[in-house]
Amino acid sequence: MHKFDYRFLKDLKVDSDILNRAVNIESLIGRTVKGGKTAPSVLEGLERKAIIMSVADSNAIEGIRTSETRLVGLISGRTAPLGHDEKDIAGYRDALRFINTDHEKIVLNKESVLDIYSILTGYSELNEPGFKTRDNVIVDRDFEGTILKIHPTVPKEKTEWAVEQAIWAFWEARNDPDINKLLLIPCFIMDFLRIHPFLDGNGRMSRLLTVLLLYQEGYDICRYVSLESKINAGKNDYYRALELSEIEWDDNKNDYTPFISYFLGQLFLCYRELDRSLGIELSGNKKSNALEVYLRLSNLPVSKRELMSLFPYLSESTVELVLKHMSDAGELEKVGAARSTRYVRKKEWRRERDSNSRGQRPAVFETAALPGWAISAYPSLSFPIIKS
Repeated sequence: MHKFDYRFLKDLKVDSDILNRAVNIESLIGRTVKGGKTAPSVLEGLERKAIIMSVADSNAIEGIRTSETRLVGLISGRTAPLGHDEKDIAGYRDALRFINTDHEKIVLNKESVLDIYSILTGYSELNEPGFKTRDNVIVDRDFEGTILKIHPTVPKEKTEWAVEQAIWAFWEARNDPDINKLLLIPCFIMDFLRIHPFLDGNGRMSRLLTVLLLYQEGYDICRYVSLESKINAGKNDYYRALELSEIEWDDNKNDYTPFISYFLGQLFLCYRELDRSLGIELSGNKKSNALEVYLRLSNLPVSKRELMSLFPYLSESTVELVLKHMSDAGELEKVGAARSTRYVRKKEWRRERDSNSRGQRPAVFETAALPGWAISAYPSLSFPIIKS
């Protein structure tokens, strides 16, 4: 039987690619929260879009779908779910909103996992509450439906014990300052999927727990960019990374690094997409200080050429002037030299601005655009918090 122990992460030797990803993402902790003080309406628009995409794509990974018009109605709460698929979609909507709203209050334990699962399956009459009452397996099929491989899971009589062991091991490692939490989270999620504690909804639960644990470590990126959409766009890589990491799992000889690497790669792509989305939205508004606001919000180093591409209505001299002014003011720092020069906001300025900006009126921009089909279905969407 697998022994749950993440203390190995303290001495884990990872390749430079994984190390660089972890270090780069660690440097982004809390950035979007602080950026919300500068242009809150932009981030609010991105948040509405992320909810739609996360609910749609996390369910689509499992083959759960409905029409685009009904999807928007379900997420807004204006359409009652019909059939098994739509009830699953509505359950994910509620569970995701619960995490988005109450993540600071949720303590990871057996009870909270069951609570989230109860919300996820709150509309389904087919699912049994609590942990699985009969054994289950994970089935791999090809595009024609032929079974390629069967993955055994933890037997039903050991499921509750295994979940508790994984959670206790997670807390043991989380409280160790020498263990990188960005390496710990994918290990716990991989183990959760290998346990497969429920009769249905394990994949969707794993993604909800991923969002929760990222929130609790200070990474709020999933509020504004859908990690589920990244997974769905390349789900073959997702399943391949899981398969590689679970080899010899029962004998405690498995290698978590394939899934760690995959997880960090997708998370970094979310931050890159956030920067791109911010640029598109701010550029579209064509406000006089849009470039400055973008540079104060952006998470990753950006070149002058990339800025000119994002803000095509600005001249090269204007972009250069803004970069010089913000660099001289201590807001930006240069990374690289010559043609490889990029600019990123300084951490020191970020902390100072966050502490000084309280009580000041933030810049106002129009909200980010939803997908075209969402606008046509409901031009003025609002998303009330719905709890089971």
